[in-house]
Amino acid sequence: MQSCKTDAGNILNMSFIKRDLTFMATLNINSAIFFGHLRAFFGIIVVLLIFLGCGGGNQPGSIPRNRTLVLDCSSEGDCSGQIKDYAAFNPFLLAGITKTGWNFLYEPLYFYNAYAETGENIIPWIATGHEYNEDFTSVTVSIREGVSWSDGTPWTAHDLVFTINMLRSHAPSLGFSTDMKTWVKDAVVKDDYTAKIELTASNPRFIFSYFTNNFDNGIPIVPKHIWEGQDPESFSNFDLEKGWPVVSGPYSMAISVPEQRVWDLRSDWWAAKSGFQELPKVERIIYLTYMEGTKRVQNIISNTIDTSLDLRPPNIKSAIDSNPNVSTWTGKELPHGYLDWWPICLGFNNLEPPFDDVEIRRAVNYAINREQLVTIGWQGAGTISHLPVPDFPPIQAYTRQIQDLIDKYEVGVYDPEKTADILLRKGWAKDSEGFWIKDGERLTVVVDIFSIFNDLAPVLVAQLEQAGIDADFRMTPDAYTRMAQGTARAFIMGNGGSVRDPYFTMRRYHSRFVQPTGTHAEIFWRWSNPDYDSLVDKMGQTSPDDPKLQDLFREAMEIWLSELPSIPLVQWYHRIPHNETYWKNWPTAENPYINSAYWHNTWLLVLLGLEPTQG
Repeated sequence: MQSCKTDAGNILNMSFIKRDLTFMATLNINSAIFFGHLRAFFGIIVVLLIFLGCGGGNQPGSIPRNRTLVLDCSSEGDCSGQIKDYAAFNPFLLAGITKTGWNFLYEPLYFYNAYAETGENIIPWIATGHEYNEDFTSVTVSIREGVSWSDGTPWTAHDLVFTINMLRSHAPSLGFSTDMKTWVKDAVVKDDYTAKIELTASNPRFIFSYFTNNFDNGIPIVPKHIWEGQDPESFSNFDLEKGWPVVSGPYSMAISVPEQRVWDLRSDWWAAKSGFQELPKVERIIYLTYMEGTKRVQNIISNTIDTSLDLRPPNIKSAIDSNPNVSTWTGKELPHGYLDWWPICLGFNNLEPPFDDVEIRRAVNYAINREQLVTIGWQGAGTISHLPVPDFPPIQAYTRQIQDLIDKYEVGVYDPEKTADILLRKGWAKDSEGFWIKDGERLTVVVDIFSIFNDLAPVLVAQLEQAGIDADFRMTPDAYTRMAQGTARAFIMGNGGSVRDPYFTMRRYHSRFVQPTGTHAEIFWRWSNPDYDSLVDKMGQTSPDDPKLQDLFREAMEIWLSELPSIPLVQWYHRIPHNETYWKNWPTAENPYINSAYWHNTWLLVLLGLEPTQG
């Protein structure tokens, strides 16, 4: 019997000590160093208690460190200090949810690997196949037999159909509900292993767009027998005594308290029982609370955690230089990571002044030096962007054909004199401190950011101020909520969407996602143009193989570039550390079996690929 208390309160009490230390560490710089080490020490103690079988929940047994994967929660707003949704597991809520399990334990119909250069990029999983009718207005999905939920209930077409119809009936209050209401006329069960989905219009990419997990994308399919009769807008889907959450993936929840969420391997995973996959070698997964960049590096170097949220260029270099077991997608060579699907833009609440005026947005654009953002902010380890789509090879087939439009609308042009010309023409003048002013009010840009942008934001703000714009940036725990509700008038955000053709990113600027300021929006840009909407609707109905898609993309981008609802800045790179002290066979450029972001919906494939380093 373990000689330690096993109640979650012990771990929770340690959190008070850590928070007290955090407060005390602000007293002076010297004490900050000392107490920083103490905070790291107590963090390690929390992890060790779990290894020893101490904690709340289901009282997990002892699993050694070399069979345990430790990482920090990726959500700054929802995991700073504590995991806010520790007593909930609802993947459809628009805010307040963390990717600490649902993103890999609700298995998809398919996976897609954007990085595989050979072989099949589409990986069938719970689906064995699907077939569209001739005009792509309906699709029939075949479900793999032998799939089951963690409580033993068979996974059937009823679960897929239930999830789709639940989302349709709750638009726009749940994630992906707007898309389901837009595209699905009806979803029905033909038999336990066959579902038929009738669409409102032709959509040849429906299954890929919504039920093929890639990057952050993919609708989680939930068990009908658990969710039926619940209000999905408030259902917590959490009760460890009942065995909730019920999932299909190879882990069950062992502990979930504010300080950590722990998953333990379950040997009765359907894929292992059926011979479809082997069990993962990772026997336990521990999610700790969100760590700021410096602490993340310290814990990677000390082998306390095995991977982390992507690091800024100086931090990833520090981790690599300080621990010979730490590597990255590109080994120890630049850019220390891979191109992500998330190109970064300066966004606005386009419903509110002054950013409801396209000329103001264009004036801001001319004040931005993208090359300097990369050179100074990222120490040269990155690439600029003039478009909201990622620079993947399949996307380049579209973007290379609109270079003339990029030149025409001067998206990449850095010219503060043109900023001045626009503002003077619109009645602005400079005050005694050199800032633009009109009717007694300065042209002010306060940019809300997440901490991952704290290297780019100071450079961007300095550029805007040099052009006479009174600028600042704000990094707060509620940044996501501010953006979603529109109270953030300007913000830095990525465009997660397209990987094979540009439609999925283009749809993010459709007016169906616009919500009034103060109302939570699924997508934040709050811009609308009926002609653009019409073209994007046609893109959605056009096969990626149809040459007409190129023409529609060009027409839509002409509108987008002329109105500039957001300002493209840089392509995004995931610089994710892979600590090989305990785990090897991480994805790499030489072995790109999937990308290694554990907050993405493809994380299960990494867990299946990892091998223990020790024994």
